[in-house]
Amino acid sequence: MSTVDPPEVGGPMPVVVRWDHLAGERWPELADLTADGLVLLVLPHETTVAPLALLAAGVRAVLRDGDGTDELDLARSAVLTGGSYLSRSVAASVGGRPDGDGRGDPASLGPREVETLRCIAQGLTHRQAAHRLGVTVQTINTYAKRLRRKLGAANKAELTLRAVELGYLSV
Repeated sequence: MSTVDPPEVGGPMPVVVRWDHLAGERWPELADLTADGLVLLVLPHETTVAPLALLAAGVRAVLRDGDGTDELDLARSAVLTGGSYLSRSVAASVGGRPDGDGRGDPASLGPREVETLRCIAQGLTHRQAAHRLGVTVQTINTYAKRLRRKLGAANKAELTLRAVELGYLSV
């Protein structure tokens, strides 16, 4: 069963674009595409382009070759509900665990809290994060509340910023 909510009648539909199928200068073409609609971009494995730069350029979701249909469904759902999305394989190339360099105490967040933090930073709704992690929405709500308290963040944007500052995600 698909997790994609139906779009509003007459609303924009996401367009799936492969990075290696963009012709010539990719960034200007990508800018044109994102100006016209919701873009879900698929990266080949060997591509070294920064996923966060793609999101900053207006791409709404970034996936890699080989990501399954579940990832595509989650990406579409996130985009159609106004969010953004990085697939697990893309997020793994962006994020990392703190290495004890003084940016934050690696023991201060539990493994599930870190997974929840990464889902939030990827733009997943609490429902989507719960589905991905195999827990209830209430559990994600509890983790999010703890994360906001522990990291001193008021909202998802501040959580993402703090995650980068403390080394749980890298840019």
